[in-house]
Amino acid sequence: MNQGNAENALEARSVVKVYGVGSTAVTALASVSVDIKHNEFFTLLGPSGCGKTTLLRLFAGFEEITDGEIYLYGEEIEHLAPHQRPVNTVFQHYALFPHMTVAENIGFGLKRLKRPKAEIDETVKEMLALVHMEEFANRKPSQMSGGQMQRVALARALAPKPKVLLLDEPLSALDLKLRQAMREELQRLQKETGITFVFVTHDQDEALSMSDRIAVMSKGHVQQIGSPEDIYLRPANKFVADFIGDTNFIEVKVGKSTKTSTSFTVANGMELNLALPTELATGAEAVLNVRPENIKVGVAGKGLFDAVVKSKTFLGNSSIYELDLGGGVSIHTGEANQLGASDALSMGANVGVSFADDSVSLLTS
Repeated sequence: MNQGNAENALEARSVVKVYGVGSTAVTALASVSVDIKHNEFFTLLGPSGCGKTTLLRLFAGFEEITDGEIYLYGEEIEHLAPHQRPVNTVFQHYALFPHMTVAENIGFGLKRLKRPKAEIDETVKEMLALVHMEEFANRKPSQMSGGQMQRVALARALAPKPKVLLLDEPLSALDLKLRQAMREELQRLQKETGITFVFVTHDQDEALSMSDRIAVMSKGHVQQIGSPEDIYLRPANKFVADFIGDTNFIEVKVGKSTKTSTSFTVANGMELNLALPTELATGAEAVLNVRPENIKVGVAGKGLFDAVVKSKTFLGNSSIYELDLGGGVSIHTGEANQLGASDALSMGANVGVSFADDSVSLLTS
């Protein structure tokens, strides 16, 4: 048996998953490798069909891998059945037993493991306290809200004290405010139990607000792994920059470059000189990636370039403005809305636009 790194909770090494054979075969995962650390809140993030849930199911043993290796604390496990792996899964739709009480649902797995009754009772009591559900012990799932059922599902999964907890989009069925409250609850549970959490979501806000590290996935490939700050501020490519939050892509051609700066020609002919050295050849096509919050709007003629305010979208606490740079090039920026403040960015106004050089990243793919 091969050995993994015992300091990692989970490892996927060059994992491939193909459904079907021949001309109808579909590759869900293409040589995916990730290392998930002990006591880490790790998130698999990406759009529908990117392979994130498939990878989670391979960790759980619900699917067989086509190629590659999976390790749990250094031990190879891809040959083990789901019940032989010390991992548990929380599903999107909870999968609680409707005929059982909350306490019976939480103790079900322990009963299957033939734990002593006194141990089961004590663990159920402990789990109810952990998820703040003591007063609901004798209720049935039908007598509870979605958020309460989610807490019970978490308690049931945590009761056997798994080495890793897998969470398959567990918040997607909840409304916005409850989802936000459950994010904090999940973070608290992870820290209090010390169990490694592997969380699957397509929601960027969830991933950024909860995770120690994130693996961004697309079309069966891992595009980037890093902290929320790395993923947002230093995206590896256009897909990551575009998928994580809101951003502007300004298409450019690379001009003269020195050790400290590079000149760029925008698609509308505008010239920019930024403290952004690059090894790209002169004439190479690329994009400047600039987040809306990093774009500053001021007086026309006193920025990197001028623009015309083209449109405004009111979002409550903020407004998004589209700025026309001419020649078919536009960008957008955001401004906080304050009661009584004058609207300086009126439609059709000429403004100066600037951004700090270190807020820009240069991307080629």
